[in-house]
Amino acid sequence: MKDMVRLIVTLTLICAVCSSLLAFVSKITEEPIRQSAILRKLAAAKKVMPPACEEPVEKTYETNFVYYVSSKDGKPAAYALEGASENGYGGTVRLMVGFSADKKLTNFEVIEAKETPGLGMKMATEEFRAPMRDRAVDTEWRVKKDGGEIAEITAATISSRAVMECIRDAIAKLKLVCQP
Repeated sequence: MKDMVRLIVTLTLICAVCSSLLAFVSKITEEPIRQSAILRKLAAAKKVMPPACEEPVEKTYETNFVYYVSSKDGKPAAYALEGASENGYGGTVRLMVGFSADKKLTNFEVIEAKETPGLGMKMATEEFRAPMRDRAVDTEWRVKKDGGEIAEITAATISSRAVMECIRDAIAKLKLVCQP
């Protein structure tokens, strides 16, 4: 009986020490991880905006979401907004989607995706992105299989649909930001 009590006490102490160490490490790394995510989103915003624009400025829309605006000659020239979909093949897909001042898609950058390498991750290729550039926001942002205008990635329709959902999410946010 004494051996069992000693074993329980020993294991409890080991668990308490390990839990404390994990909590300490988590607390120390929390802020650097958050800052890294912010910098990654800013870098993605720069990539999706036209090169002639000024440095993007982070703004918040009524505490609901963060977006980026870049100016040229004192007027908004481009916007970058995050779009998300929970319906990717590998789970959540997040894109930074760029729009010109005349409300056309300029580019998008993958922020988060766990899609199948070689299939769903083709969403990040130039071949998939190029046909979407310079399309107006009122384009039917759906894959051809769903009656839209965008050719899906072969053998990765679910991932293609998730990209379209991300773009539609970003467009909905853009419409809020650009209300007269």
